[in-house]
Order: sequence, then C-alpha cells, then structure tokens
Amino acid sequence: MPMSELLFKVRGISLKWKILIPFLTLAFLGTASLTFVGLNSQNGLLRKEELKEIRTLYRIFLAALDQKLEQTLVLAGGLAADPVVGKCLAERDAEGLYRHLFPVYKRWKRDFDIRQLHFQVPPGKSFLRVHNQALRRELISYRNMVLEAMKGPRAVGGLEWGLTGLSIRGVVPVFWKGALAGTVEVGHPFDLRFMQGLKRKWNADFSVHEVKGPRDYRLLVTTRGDGRTMLQQSPDPSYRPDKTRILISPPGWSLFSVILGPLRDYRGDVVAVVEICLDRSGVLKRLSRARVLMAVVGGGSLLLSFLFTWVVAALFVRPIKEIVGEAEEIAQGKRESLIEQRPPDEIGALTQALNTLLESLNQKQREVEHYARTLEARVKQRTADLVASEEKYRALVENLPLIVYRVLRDGTTEFINPYFTEKLGYTTEEVVGDRKFWKEKICGKSQSEKSSALEPCWEEGREMQTEREVRSKDGRLLTFIDYAIPHREPDGRVSWVEGIMMDITELKRLQERALRTEEMRILGEVSARFAHEIRNPLVAAGGFARRLRDALPEDHPQRKFADIIVEEVARLEEILRICLASIKPLTLNLTPVDMGRLLRAVHEELNEQIGHRRIDLMESFPKAAVVVMADEVLMARAFENLLKQAVLAMPEGDRLVLQMAVEEGRVVIDIRYRAGNLSEEDLEQFFFPRFTSEAGAEVLDLPLSKMIIHRHGGKIEVSREEESGILVRVELPAKS
Repeated sequence: MPMSELLFKVRGISLKWKILIPFLTLAFLGTASLTFVGLNSQNGLLRKEELKEIRTLYRIFLAALDQKLEQTLVLAGGLAADPVVGKCLAERDAEGLYRHLFPVYKRWKRDFDIRQLHFQVPPGKSFLRVHNQALRRELISYRNMVLEAMKGPRAVGGLEWGLTGLSIRGVVPVFWKGALAGTVEVGHPFDLRFMQGLKRKWNADFSVHEVKGPRDYRLLVTTRGDGRTMLQQSPDPSYRPDKTRILISPPGWSLFSVILGPLRDYRGDVVAVVEICLDRSGVLKRLSRARVLMAVVGGGSLLLSFLFTWVVAALFVRPIKEIVGEAEEIAQGKRESLIEQRPPDEIGALTQALNTLLESLNQKQREVEHYARTLEARVKQRTADLVASEEKYRALVENLPLIVYRVLRDGTTEFINPYFTEKLGYTTEEVVGDRKFWKEKICGKSQSEKSSALEPCWEEGREMQTEREVRSKDGRLLTFIDYAIPHREPDGRVSWVEGIMMDITELKRLQERALRTEEMRILGEVSARFAHEIRNPLVAAGGFARRLRDALPEDHPQRKFADIIVEEVARLEEILRICLASIKPLTLNLTPVDMGRLLRAVHEELNEQIGHRRIDLMESFPKAAVVVMADEVLMARAFENLLKQAVLAMPEGDRLVLQMAVEEGRVVIDIRYRAGNLSEEDLEQFFFPRFTSEAGAEVLDLPLSKMIIHRHGGKIEVSREEESGILVRVELPAKS
C-alpha cells in the first residue's frame, strides 16, 4: 500500500479516536518518563549512597592503619624512655635486654597483637629481635625507616617491608647519657587476622596487593574465601596505583562495589593497593522492588487516563455529529432556517459560523441569479477591455529599447519584437524559420558545448539572468544582459521561455575605459612620488661628484673615475627627467580629428629619416574619412613616437606597413615592420625607456605614447609575427 494512501486512511479515522490516541500517547509517554526519571533518581541516590559507603570503608581502613601506627609509636616511645633499655643497648648487653623485655613482649602480643620487637644499633645493624632471638647482627641498610630514625631525635613510623613482609612499624631512637645508643622498633603484622577483624566489623572483603611494577600486582592477603580479587582477574590497563578508583558493578563483578586505594609508606611512596569489595545484592533487590511498584502504578494510571479520555471524547464528539448532520442539510439545499444557537463555547462559535454561512449562501444565490441575467453584457465588456489591453501591450513591447522574445521547447522562436532586427540585423523570417537559431546565434551553443544557456529554465524551471556576448549579422560583437522566465503548465512542464535582453555594450566599454584611466592615474601618482624622492639624493650625489672631479688635477690617476661618476649621475638625471615627463598629468582638448589626415601629416614629418634609411612605406586607409574625438596635438605626438621607433628599429631598405580600418565601432591602426634584434623581454618592456644607443634618446617618449592612447579610451598592444615581424596595434573608439 502506498504511503500516501496509508496516511489518507489514518487521517480518516473518527474524531473520537483522534482525541483518544494523542491523549493516550501523551499519558503513556508521561507515565514512562516519570517512571524512567523515578528509577534513575532512585538509582542515582543509591549509587551516591554506595559511593559514600565504600569511601567510608576506605577511610576506616586507613584510620585503622593510623591507629595501629600510633600504637606502635607509643609503645616504642615507652621502651625508648626506659633507662634499663638505654643502658643495655649502650653496653650492647643483648641477654640482659632480652630478659628485661621478653615478659613485656608476651603481654603486648596478647593484648595488642604486637608481633615484632626489634633493636638496632648504629650504623644500621640488627642487634636483637625479641620475637625471634635467633636472627641478629645482620646489616639492615635496606630499612630506610631505621636509618632515618638514627639521623635525628624524632620517631619514624609507617608501612615498610622487612624480613617478615609488609608491616606497620614504629621506630624510635634510644639515647643513653645524651648519645645515640640505637633504635627500638615495634611492628604490627599486616596479616589475615588484622584484615578479618575489619571484615567482621564492617561486613566487607579486604585484599592487599603488593605493587611490583606498572600493571603488575601480587596478592599479599585477602579475606575472600575463594581467594579471587578483581585487580588480579580483571585488571584495568588504565588504572594507576597512586589514584583512588571506585567501580560500581564492574565487568565480572556485577554484584559488588569495589574501591581500589593506594597504601603509602612513611615517605609517601605507594607500596601496596588495598581492594575493598562490598556486596550490593541488597541494593539490587531494592531497585527490583521499585521497578515493580512503578510498573503497577504506571499501568493503573494509563487505565484511568483511558477511561477518563473516553468519556471526555464521547461528550465532545456528540454535538459535533449533530452539527455535521445540519451542515449536510445546508449543503444539499434542504435547510433554509437557521440552526438553533448553542452555548457560547467553540461549538457555539461553530454553530454561529454555520448560520453565517447559510445566510451568505442565500445572499450568493440571489447574486448568482442577478449575474445570470446580466452575464452577456458583462462578457462583451470584458472582451473589449482585453482587446484594448492587448493592443497597449503590443505597442509597448514594439517600442521598448529592449529585445523581447519567446522561445518554445523545441527551439522554435515564436516571437521577437522589431528592436531585435534593429539591433542584430536578423529579420523575423530568419529567426522564426530556424529552430537552431536561438541556440547557435544567441545562446552561444556550439558542437563543443554540452548544453544550452537556457537549460536551467527548461530542466529546473527556474528564472535565469546572465550576461552574454552576441555577434550581430554584420559581425559586430555586442554585450547583453539576458533575463529569461520559464512558463509552467499545470502539470509542471515548461512549455516556453520568455525574456528580455538589454544592450550594455557601451556601458562595458565605458567601465573598461574608467578602470584603465584610474589605473594610469594611480600609477602616475606613485611614480611621481618615487621620482621626486630619488631626485633629491641624486642631485646631491651629482654635485659632490662634480666638486670631487674639479678638485682633482687633470693628470691625477683618480680623475677618470670621478669623470665616470659624473657621467653616470648625469645619465641618471636624464632618465629621471624623462620619467617625470612621462608621468606628467595630461589635459586633453578633444575635437573631431580625421585620423587618415593626421597619420599622413605624421609620416610626412618623418620623410627625411625614412628617405635616409631607404624605408619603403606602404599605406592602406579607408576612402571615407575616419573621425575620432581626440586631442590632435597629443595624438600626433603619440603616433610620431611609434613611427620613429619603427624607423630606427627596422633594417635599412626594409618595408614599413601602416594600415587603418574600422571594426565594430573601433578604429584599428596597425604598424608592421621587421625588427629581428628585439628579444621576448624587449617586447614585454616595449614601452619602457631604453638607453642602449644614441638613437635611444629619440624613442624615450614611448611610455607617453601609451598614456596618450589610454587617456583617449583606446588600447595599444605589441606582438611578434612570423619572420621577425613586429605588429603594433592601436584601437581607438570611433566618433558616434
């Protein structure tokens, strides 16, 4: 079944279900959301409670260690203050010390679970182990706490490794008659009995792991009956032993909460990790009971919502059914009297609207009857108005200075206005009779192009605005702005494209001319600034060079170098003078100028040089006068410089061709000659001043020639032709 048909059937269900379904959906979503939020809230509270409880266990564990540490320090401090202990230790009387302290050790072992009572003497040697008299006299330089206690009068305590493993130890120095006699150490074992006491008291499992390296832990003691610990069975590569980490239901330990905490020695280095594992089965049971309770409450709420919504929908739909029946009577024309007014609620507003509709229908029926009696007269009036409008539109289109056209889908040009023929020269018969005319002549479509410029209109049905160049029948290249509008049929298909084309050829030329003028103005200002800045140090250098030369005798060996400096500075001053003359602002006095007459006058002035070099000058000018708006003096100066350059650069006895023609509203003047000694770099820098020969002084005004041509709105280009030929082409706007 299509989706549109399914949606139509869904929209066709009764109003009662349209009310019930959204309300029930909202009730379900609300109940589910509240249940979800409640469960999440309870889960969050329980999680916070678990985190707090397991952090408390870790703090209790550390507090138990601190308590044992304080106990060892107090007991060790009491022994250190005993004069008998100090005397025996100073006299190295091991037997007397053992007899004196063995009863004390037995009482401490029974009352305080003290397992280690050890005496050391400088410089770090074991003297007596009361708990194991057989071990003595070995060096214990690996015991940092003992060495630290021997350095000063303060006691040292904390976790440390020894022969009996990791223990809670307190070491206190013993002095006799003001001198250090040794140290006394009291130790409490870090063993299973200590851990089981914590388990019985706090109902949690405690495990201690030795830190042997990164991610390498060895189990020392655990209260778990199966001996399994999470740190050994499920190690986390990212865990760092110096950080505390809490895990709630980690993988493989879903019924437990685990905290991993560092255990540090007296210097603060991590020597072991404690793992405290707390059973959370009670928490999970509480969560399960909460889920069941919320599911029951949610289901009851949904049932009550359904019953309440059903009653409301039934009460709401009944008056609507009555109004629908009355509306059907109005539609069938069976009812003319107004519907009984209801209370002023939405149903009452609907009743009032139907009464208004009924009155309006009666009024419209009377109006239709009136229009039927006067229809024929109105049709005649409308027809006359349409004919008049069409005549006005046709007159407006035919007299607009714009090209108006209509092109069909198959390429047929259905309509063009007379301005098309006036501007481009093609007759109506030539345009309308050729289906390819618009694509090939107007849109620029050729065999190499894949699509016409009007494709967006045909394929996408959107308006198009573009700028294009169109060649007229007589070969002129014109620029138009084309705005095309597609016409859509009711089925969405584009049947034709209408548009207008506005000629902007002259506007483009004016823009180009304005840009060139602005570029030349800025370049002139920059060049003038640099030239003036260069002139001051150059004048100073020239003056001092002349004074230096004049101060030297004629026969002085350095005189020729001074002459070279003076000559080169003079040459630079001449170059600077020429540059300043080239960038001097020009003021044009425009008058109509016959270019043929001007060119003949210029080459007549050069007849002496042309004859001296035996140059064969060939002219080709139109018979009719070619007039441009120009400053005659400056224009003559520009062409005089160009012809001088050609005469001086070409071989003697060669041919110089001077041609002039009018193309697309432009006057084109070509100067052709051979100059084999001009390199590509010379062509690129053709209008730059050159001073490589004596004749160079006569062609220094070439930059000025280019400026004069540009100021008149023209352009000048130099290119190489075959057989070392040079073409200088000048284009000027013809007088309109």
